[in-house]
Amino acid sequence: MSYETLRTNPTILFFICCQAYIANGLLSVLPSSSLPILAKDTNVSLSTAGFTFTISALGTILAVLLSNFLVNKIGTRPIIIIGLGGLISSSILMPITRSFDIWLVAELLQGMSAGFISIGLMMTLSLNFGDQLGEKLNMLHGSMGIGSLLAPMLLSFTLPVTQSPVLAFALVAADGALCLLALNMLSFTSKQVMTEEIRQPQQAERGTATAGTSMQVLKHALFWLMALQICLYVGTESGFSSWLVSSVSQSDAITLQKATPAATLFWIGLTLGRILVAQLIKYGYINNTRLLYISIIGGGISGILATTFMSIPLLCFISCFWEGFFIGPIFPSVQAIATRRFSQAPALISSMVMISSGVAGMTIPMSIGDLMPLLGIRGAMFIPGLLCLLISVPFYLGNKREHPIVAQSVIRVEPVTAPLYELATIELPRLEVSVS
Repeated sequence: MSYETLRTNPTILFFICCQAYIANGLLSVLPSSSLPILAKDTNVSLSTAGFTFTISALGTILAVLLSNFLVNKIGTRPIIIIGLGGLISSSILMPITRSFDIWLVAELLQGMSAGFISIGLMMTLSLNFGDQLGEKLNMLHGSMGIGSLLAPMLLSFTLPVTQSPVLAFALVAADGALCLLALNMLSFTSKQVMTEEIRQPQQAERGTATAGTSMQVLKHALFWLMALQICLYVGTESGFSSWLVSSVSQSDAITLQKATPAATLFWIGLTLGRILVAQLIKYGYINNTRLLYISIIGGGISGILATTFMSIPLLCFISCFWEGFFIGPIFPSVQAIATRRFSQAPALISSMVMISSGVAGMTIPMSIGDLMPLLGIRGAMFIPGLLCLLISVPFYLGNKREHPIVAQSVIRVEPVTAPLYELATIELPRLEVSVS
């Protein structure tokens, strides 16, 4: 296989994208897993160290605002490279600094790098794997789940050897550096170029509510319904996972270590659900609409069962696995549908996804914690399951709104009943060519 063939191979491109997202997942979990060590190294309390998560979320929002402007100017490749550069820098700074201010800067850099990488990778898949977008997005988000699962394991293996999280962070930086070098060598579509003559026929053929500009997209009710679906999903996932271990340990009066399998099984189920659904979509066994209804109903029921059986660890752990398994495909599937509906504004769709995720991730878990003294642990933990069921409302309204648009754009082709030899012919003028 020649070097040029390797540079343009879509399988290699997708593998590098997944590897970059694994590094992104690793760095998103490592700081929280090593929080007591980082707090001790910088001489701050755990409550003060928790402020770093807010700074990281702020960095993600800043990256979303910047990338929406930059991606149309420079393309997705530089966006991903900037994100990987930030990932490498923050991975080096976090474990070695003894200053809380530098730690905050590293967390801000980590949040910005996560935003740049996420938006860059999602748009790269949209531009290079349009026909397989649902499958590829499920696999991509599954790879981030793998990174989130590997982070605590990586830390547990390296800490006894070095008595420090430096080695774990260094391995993340090395992974990011390899992905950065590989992306520089690959050749792929990094920027959307489409003339108005090409854009209009494609819009009419696909029959979607595609908008040519960001302002036109923002006027569509469907856009905001999809943003609401993302908010409800992230509220379900973050609200359930953030309080799961603490709630199980307090409900059954067991230690945190004995309650951690609930979170582990949840993330394993979420990752397996996304990977399995990607294969089902690939071979045409299921479509996105049916998949989402199954995932929403299954996720809502599993979340309610996990809360109901919280005092019975075995049944709770099994329900947590199925909760992750069912809700895992919701996020990438909604994103794939939104990207196809508004294919002319991929940067805006990626920004909507990240901002909706950030808002829900910062507000829903905090709200559940505030409601626990009022509703009790079990009463508050019913909220994620109910939020999951509520996703079906904007999803149904969005599908209902799309049907009239698609119906109006159906092109009817009437069959030709007359034989070809009976059709009228046109006699062309004779041309005489003289050679001098």
